[in-house]
Order: sequence, then C-alpha cells, then structure tokens
Amino acid sequence: MQKLSDFLGRFVQLAQSSDDAKTAVVEALKTCAIKFEGIQAVSIRGSVVTLKMTPVQKSEVFLKQKKLLVELARNPLTKNITIVR
Repeated sequence: MQKLSDFLGRFVQLAQSSDDAKTAVVEALKTCAIKFEGIQAVSIRGSVVTLKMTPVQKSEVFLKQKKLLVELARNPLTKNITIVR
C-alpha cells in the first residue's frame, strides 16, 4: 500500500518551484534598486506578478518596469512574466 505522502509529493515540488520563482522576482527587484523584502508579498498568477507594496514603491516599480521585465526574462523560472503590478 502506498503512503499518502507519495501522492502529494508532486504538489510539494510545485510549491517549491513557486517559492523559487517568487525568490527570483525579489532578486530582480533588488537588482533594479527597488527596496523589497520577503516573498510573502509576491503573488504570481500566469504571466502576472502582483506585489503588496506601498503606493510609493508601486510607482517606483512602474517607472522601472522595462528594466525589471528584462531582468525577469533572463531567469528561466520567470521568463514568462509580462506584467508586474
């Protein structure tokens, strides 16, 4: 008889890859000189990244969005991201 953890193993791998992608987004923000801490405030759905930030920080992201998208395109985990909000 198989264990339940064997069936749920692939979902654990999906969660780990999601955390890796969120970490890559945070690193891209840091390379674009945008102050941002923690992966808990990052949400990725399809090709859209939503950031929970203050309005001032969101304005900074909007101004540097082209550079940020170039940084995200370099990473294989985040290359499909086209919008950062």
